[in-house]
Amino acid sequence: MKLLNPTARRSAAVLAGVLMLSSVTACGGSGQAASTVDKTTLTIGVESDSASFGFDPLRVSDAQRQFFEGLYENLMTLKADGSVGPGLATGFSYNADNTVLTLTLKQGVTFTDGSTLDAALVKANFDRRTDPALSAYSAIAKGGAQELTSVDVLSPTQVSLTFAKAQPGFEKNLTSTLGMIVGKAGAADTASLAAKPDGSGPYTLDSGTTVKGNKYVLQKNDKNTDAAKYPYNKIVFSVIQDPQARANALVSGQVDVAQLTSPTVDFVKAKGVGVSQIGGTVQTMVAFDKTGKTSPAFASEKVRQAFQYAINRQALVDALHKGDIAAWNALPKDSAGFTEALNSQFAYDPAKAKSLLAEAGYANGFEFTIVASATTQTDLQAVQKDLAAVGITMQVKMATSTDEAFAAVATTPLGYAPLGWDNPVGLMYGAILNGFTNVQKATDDQLSAATGEVAAAKDDAARKAALTKLNTRLVESGWMIPLFESLTNQGYNTKKVKPVEFAGSNVYPLLSSYAPAN
Repeated sequence: MKLLNPTARRSAAVLAGVLMLSSVTACGGSGQAASTVDKTTLTIGVESDSASFGFDPLRVSDAQRQFFEGLYENLMTLKADGSVGPGLATGFSYNADNTVLTLTLKQGVTFTDGSTLDAALVKANFDRRTDPALSAYSAIAKGGAQELTSVDVLSPTQVSLTFAKAQPGFEKNLTSTLGMIVGKAGAADTASLAAKPDGSGPYTLDSGTTVKGNKYVLQKNDKNTDAAKYPYNKIVFSVIQDPQARANALVSGQVDVAQLTSPTVDFVKAKGVGVSQIGGTVQTMVAFDKTGKTSPAFASEKVRQAFQYAINRQALVDALHKGDIAAWNALPKDSAGFTEALNSQFAYDPAKAKSLLAEAGYANGFEFTIVASATTQTDLQAVQKDLAAVGITMQVKMATSTDEAFAAVATTPLGYAPLGWDNPVGLMYGAILNGFTNVQKATDDQLSAATGEVAAAKDDAARKAALTKLNTRLVESGWMIPLFESLTNQGYNTKKVKPVEFAGSNVYPLLSSYAPAN
């Protein structure tokens, strides 16, 4: 996955981020030309609070990997081309039937609590997999698609992972948050991670200048032997939730790199800002409630299907997301599971939507509330009109606090979030089947089976067939209501930063990939 690692969609922290109101604004105007090249500090403008859940990397997924890889190291690393390289594990091997993975560990690694890396610490980390709050571990927990039955210390520098069934290629999962290792104190007292990290990464958190939810300041960790691979002595993550404010901050020089939405790309380019782009993120309405607990109508698959037909996706893209791609598939166009048939099967058809509502017992429609943010408000208002035309009244409520945004997954039936599918297995088990988008614990045998088939696929043909099943069922079931596929845009100050590069198909650049222009 995004495998287990690339995820993105994203975790609850990102969803909450897009639901929350913008708390940071930036000035307009172009200040790039007058800015002084600063090779000591890199300021990154991000759309959400990466540390919403604190500093335990196992509570998040690939959407937060870039931030957490500054503070923690992975057992394996994601290389610039998207392949797997050594990390805290310098080598690995499988037994004959791929049910046991043995890792050989790096020596001389020190954590911020003073502890050192050894096999016992790795075991202590993986033994935390019984904690349901650790979204990164959901697939390796009991009953998960890649269930770990035991973790055994073979020697101080060797540890073995035993799986319930064959897991060839599992090492790639260790390149994301699942493979991040927490120090001895943090692993023993996980509550401590809410306030401070306990990692061995190339940077440490500067708690004196960090303002939670606003900016996070990371200082170079001289004890990390690989710190030299990271060009900047200090990295600042500046949380700017409003897309235009983030673009303004980049143009004015307040940030050096920023995540941009497609509507702001032309604006920043006109101001001399560089933009690197990659596809693969599907902007999706997610059915939080499939059991009818928060809204009885959502327990009906026909009602959820009615949403698919009621929304005019192309009109939404034409009006608000120029350059993006209207989507009827849950998976992106370059996915092996993408199928053109869904584009016509669920094409805009208000009459069909009304018919399905009537069959489900809602001929007169129904009403529900969705929580929005400055980022999602305009889109939801457009969708609101389409739904009203078929009899569905969607009240759009702006989140007034972080708590309200987080609570939306349990208090409202529908949400709106960007999902990255670089690692489908990780996303399905970490967020959709077992994770934060399914707090009502709904089940779907077809989705579970298809996810298992993706995890077990031994060749491209088997993976394509399984992904096609998964994609189709996500849409037919109405668990996912895709709207459009957006380009991931990384804007950068051309006078200070080299063009941003992506690691293979992963939409989140490696923190080490940012480099000074001069």
